[in-house]
Amino acid sequence: MTVTDPGLTDLFWEAVGRRELVRPVCGDCGRNFFTPQVACPACLSENWAYERSDGRGRVYSATVVHKPPSPGFAVPFRLGIVDLDEGWSMLAELVDGPDGRLPAIDAPVRVTWIEREGRVLPAFTEDPA
Repeated sequence: MTVTDPGLTDLFWEAVGRRELVRPVCGDCGRNFFTPQVACPACLSENWAYERSDGRGRVYSATVVHKPPSPGFAVPFRLGIVDLDEGWSMLAELVDGPDGRLPAIDAPVRVTWIEREGRVLPAFTEDPA
């Protein structure tokens, strides 16, 4: 299998469809990682499973995308790398918080859910708590 093999991500997307954020966790060394891969990037074990994430973390990096990566993407959109509290990172869209502001670098964020072309996707918004 390769990282693009749909079998690696099926359970992730099923969880997202239920508005649950999950990440791979190695059963041998305990490493959290993302994106799903055949083997754990830390110990190369293939013994991993998805576990639920609480979806809270901090913005590591953020940018505004002005050129669509492929047809069908509405621009501009805000993209960020979020370091989640469980020790893994995820690239996702950043959306305005309740006050209408984008999360700043190092701001606490939580997962939220957006719909794009009928598909539910994880995104992150500022976490006032």
